[in-house]
Amino acid sequence: MNSLILIYLVTIIHFVVTINKNPGHLKPFGSVGFLIDIKELDEEFPTVLELFTYYLPKSEPILSRQVLINDNHYFIWETDKKLENDVYGLSNTNIQVESFKSKQRQRIQMTFGEFLKRYGKEPLLFAYNVPTVLQKYLVVPKPLQCDIILEYFQSAILVINGINTSPLMFGEDHDRLHCILRGNKRIVLVNTLKYPDVRKTILPKKGQHRGPPINPDKIDFDQFPAFANIDYHIANLKSGDCLFIPSSWIFQERTFENTISVIYNIKHHQALNIDINQLKNCSTYDATFTLDQIDWSAEPQTFRDVIMNLVNSKVKGFDKWQEIFSKHLSYDLSSDSEASAIFEEFYDIVDVDGDGEITTTEVERINGVHQHHITDLLYEMTKVINNKRKTSTPKPVDSEDNPSTQIIENDKETDEYLHLQNDKTDL
Repeated sequence: MNSLILIYLVTIIHFVVTINKNPGHLKPFGSVGFLIDIKELDEEFPTVLELFTYYLPKSEPILSRQVLINDNHYFIWETDKKLENDVYGLSNTNIQVESFKSKQRQRIQMTFGEFLKRYGKEPLLFAYNVPTVLQKYLVVPKPLQCDIILEYFQSAILVINGINTSPLMFGEDHDRLHCILRGNKRIVLVNTLKYPDVRKTILPKKGQHRGPPINPDKIDFDQFPAFANIDYHIANLKSGDCLFIPSSWIFQERTFENTISVIYNIKHHQALNIDINQLKNCSTYDATFTLDQIDWSAEPQTFRDVIMNLVNSKVKGFDKWQEIFSKHLSYDLSSDSEASAIFEEFYDIVDVDGDGEITTTEVERINGVHQHHITDLLYEMTKVINNKRKTSTPKPVDSEDNPSTQIIENDKETDEYLHLQNDKTDL
């Protein structure tokens, strides 16, 4: 009798727990919950005024359908064979790709031709600056063609991958136009401005413990309660579409076939201060204005440039500075206690008044022995990173099934092409 009562009680408890369990528990990111479609425009981008005075500052995504199909060179992206045949020198171009074999994330070198033969059969990813040989085949999107906007056009990243599940991605310092040249994908987005606890889960503040990795295929709401009962915005993209993803939105993409995308990154903080009157004087759309006509030479190359760019852009706080330096170095400083400690010492020295923020006045006071000390710290930090690159083995990716489901703390597209400086660099 007692055993029957015990069985009955266990059954009731199990039933209560089951009915109270969120239906999205241990299911893929954004597959269950409050799913919201994103506003769409047919065969047109938002105007430059709309994009930079509404969608960007209001942090609103917008999907532009079939806006690329009339571009002069759109047809060459239809197949790998067309790319190799029509773009002279592409096959022999040396590139760096990511391989996820044996659940390890590893960067390897190969030619573009070799990559095109292998990426549909192996877990390979290309995410890098658009190669020079391909830049003349990509028209600058209409809302970015204005002269004043080009000053805030950070980079154009080409992404080529087979059928896979992407990690969760997060871009706090830039907005992006995510355009599909071939294939189709489903992108799920969450506005972390609306859900700050989600932001804290992905990017904990200085001194806070970094939690375990998140598996986007099986979101554990018990372990990550911030992801339960939130709005998920959904965009199903196909070839020719472009999605505007605002800064501070976390997102994940799932590709359903071999896919080629190009991501146009916009410097968020600078774009917020654009003079509206200058936008009204933007020239008309030029269908021949391609990426190869843009001068990228203004991009930061030295620590001095990075620091001044951060100060002029009014980027505040240790976490933001460490994140930008991580991208500049292609190395996650927050994941390395030794490198992070050196960076923290550097930050504390520059932050003269100790209020946690670095100002123009404080940077201008860097001179003499003070400057040499800071330079030595930055040199020491790069030396530590270089030594670890030479001696460390690829870090295994913690995922049960798919090696590419591990969350990447640095932005996937931008940290691939900013290389570590090997030489000692003065401020």
